[in-house]
Amino acid sequence: MLQKIRDLWNNPTSMKTRRYANVIYDVSWNVLLLTIISVVLIGFLGAGIGVGYFASLVKDMPTPAYKTMTSQINTYTSTSNIYFGSGERIGNYTTDEVRVPIPMEKVSPFVIDALLATEDVEFYEHDGVVPKATLRAILQEATGSEDRTGGSTLTQQLIKNQMLTNEVSFERKAKEILLALRLEKAMDKDEILNAYLNVVSFGRNSMGRNISGIEAAANGVFNTSAEKLTLPQAAFLAGIPKNPFFYTPYYQGGVIKEDVSGAVNRMKTVLNRMYVAGKITQEEYDAAYNYDITQDFMKTQSKPRDKYPYVIDLAEQEARAIVTDYLLAQDGINVNDLEPKEREEIRSSYAKRAHNALRQGGYDIHLTLDRDIHESMQKPAKNADNFGPTKKIDGKSYPEQTASVMLENKTGRVLGFVGGRYINGKTEEYNHAVSMTRQIGSTAKPILVYASAIEAGMITPATQIIDEEYFYKFDYSNRKDPVNNEGKKYRGPVTVRDALKLSLNVPAVKIYEERNQMVADTQHLVDMGIEVSDVNRKASSMALGVGEVSPVNLASSYAMLANYGEHVEPYFIDKIEFNGETIFKAEAKKTQIYEDRTSYLVVDMLRDVFTSGTATYAKSLMNVPGDWMGKTGTTQLKRDSYLVASTPEVTLAVWSGYDSQELGMTDAYPYGPYYQRTQRIWAQTVNEVYANNPELFNAGTRFKQPSSVTAKDFKDSGSFSEKKKVEEKEKEEEEKKKEEEEKKREAEEAKEEAEEKKQEAAADAAAKKKAEEEARAKAEAEAKKKAEAEAKKKAEEEAKKKAEEEAQQETEQPAEENADSDGA
Repeated sequence: MLQKIRDLWNNPTSMKTRRYANVIYDVSWNVLLLTIISVVLIGFLGAGIGVGYFASLVKDMPTPAYKTMTSQINTYTSTSNIYFGSGERIGNYTTDEVRVPIPMEKVSPFVIDALLATEDVEFYEHDGVVPKATLRAILQEATGSEDRTGGSTLTQQLIKNQMLTNEVSFERKAKEILLALRLEKAMDKDEILNAYLNVVSFGRNSMGRNISGIEAAANGVFNTSAEKLTLPQAAFLAGIPKNPFFYTPYYQGGVIKEDVSGAVNRMKTVLNRMYVAGKITQEEYDAAYNYDITQDFMKTQSKPRDKYPYVIDLAEQEARAIVTDYLLAQDGINVNDLEPKEREEIRSSYAKRAHNALRQGGYDIHLTLDRDIHESMQKPAKNADNFGPTKKIDGKSYPEQTASVMLENKTGRVLGFVGGRYINGKTEEYNHAVSMTRQIGSTAKPILVYASAIEAGMITPATQIIDEEYFYKFDYSNRKDPVNNEGKKYRGPVTVRDALKLSLNVPAVKIYEERNQMVADTQHLVDMGIEVSDVNRKASSMALGVGEVSPVNLASSYAMLANYGEHVEPYFIDKIEFNGETIFKAEAKKTQIYEDRTSYLVVDMLRDVFTSGTATYAKSLMNVPGDWMGKTGTTQLKRDSYLVASTPEVTLAVWSGYDSQELGMTDAYPYGPYYQRTQRIWAQTVNEVYANNPELFNAGTRFKQPSSVTAKDFKDSGSFSEKKKVEEKEKEEEEKKKEEEEKKREAEEAKEEAEEKKQEAAADAAAKKKAEEEARAKAEAEAKKKAEAEAKKKAEEEAKKKAEEEAQQETEQPAEENADSDGA
């Protein structure tokens, strides 16, 4: 065809035809040339306008220094992590976004290839911008095209995420282009790619949290590391950044979407681009394409706060306080040098900074808690059979609650705690173990009354005190009320040992009031971190535990006794690390409260509480061997019930009660005595911990008697004023006892005399009866004998008569015979 046209042009059929052809050619050429010139001129004009428009868009944007850009690009939030003291990761500090920074070298090559093939195939060739792609994206945006191919390189996406906003506008795009070109000169390609991998959004994880960065995505979607991602997993994740919350497989609550076909199709698109780019083979492509990626999705995970609500809250609270102090120290601020109002304002400001730092700064918070111990302690709190009834007051329901704390005596490390009871698998937000302060009842006696009096040389375990009706001599109420003896009978003279073992109230108050050093004695509690109000520092009733203490501080006060008088402040955070540096390391804060002699004598008495005192029920349930000492406690109206006890290694404190202090615990059927519920929880707790960690208790270790303790200390060598009174009381009791014994003896003698008379009368009656019986028998015998004699006589007479008759007959017979003879 072309040849025919060429022949016709070279050999026209006529000159007219040739002339017309020349005219058409000239006109066509001129039109074409004019069109080309016009297009070029319009192009230059459009380019000029475009450049001018571009310049107008960025004219107010300052040009950042390379160092500033690099710093801003590489500054991204990093989730702070919380760990058990035993090493296991608990979860994140509460934040809106989870991110775990990771170097590119530790990312699977499949991820790199998938991202580049999908998001920026020319990444290593361009200078930050691909003009044709940008022009195409601009035209699509301007024309409202539904087919959006995207025009941003990885560099541009990184700029948008780290230096600009997500605003959709030509101005933002112009700034993005300019900054991308500049960033390519500030950072090399691998540095840009490394930052992108840690910045880009991947939607949500299996907990429903927002995730950014490839490591958080690998962890949150497939429960693996970025280094171990398979080809289909890498392709799936690489497809998400295009539309993170459409392609993520999870809803906000962490529930897997019913339809994930869009995300699966996106994964297949990524695989196809990897294959076209020559990054994978046909076999790899087919295998990954046909792989059911949904089987790799993590099932919905509970948030750390759901599983460990008290732990997360406490860790964050304690960490904020520590980081606040750290930031203040970094800025050289000593709040103690400030006025109270300014101090409060400064500390509040720095506390907010600390909170933001922990949310975004990538701190590692290591707790003291041992996971196995902590989880073992939760089991009794989950057993509904360990609790009394739910009660109502003012229209609100209150379940019976509990709290417990176990700590290491020598270090103060809290090994585990129970913040509250579990109801239907859930707990309240209020941490009873740490935040709650309640009256502690008789658990105050050893650490306040008896220890102070022993240290002052006032009493020893053998000192005797009279348990009797007693009225407060002086109290903050200015009333002379009787000391409550909890419905028990007064026991008269008792030793200090027995008074403590049986938890008698009157002896404790008598000692406390006679010592009359209440401010000095309560200072011991203050030195252990226990707040005591000004009123209570002068109150006699402090001897019975009206002071309010948290369970964790109560546990540490008994650990003090186990430590031979040395108190170690309890703590929950072992260390905090930031950027590989330890910014905080806990150090044991020790204070000598009592002498070792004092503490040992109290400990020795408290052993009896388990063997023959008020905690024998707990001992009957306990499977944990060892040298145990401890104390029970109850507050008025049974509002609170305690058992706190120690071995040389650990201390466990347990509280039971209601959140409303207007409610008391019940003894009613079928719940049983309130104190048994508390002691049952305590025993179950130590049993559970012992089953998983028997070496913790070091059962073979005993409290050793220090050299400061002598034999004299176990005799009544104190100065307590009732010594003489006890002797008089004992003498009086002895005389009374003798009188009672004399009366008893006389009564017994009278009883014996009466018994003898009774016996004599009985004997006389028996003898008379016997005589009568004998007389009757004799009479009967004589009558019988007479009858027999008469019978015999009669028989003899009858026999004689008969014999006579027979003799007469014999006499008469021969005469007859003779008569007969004569007649013959």
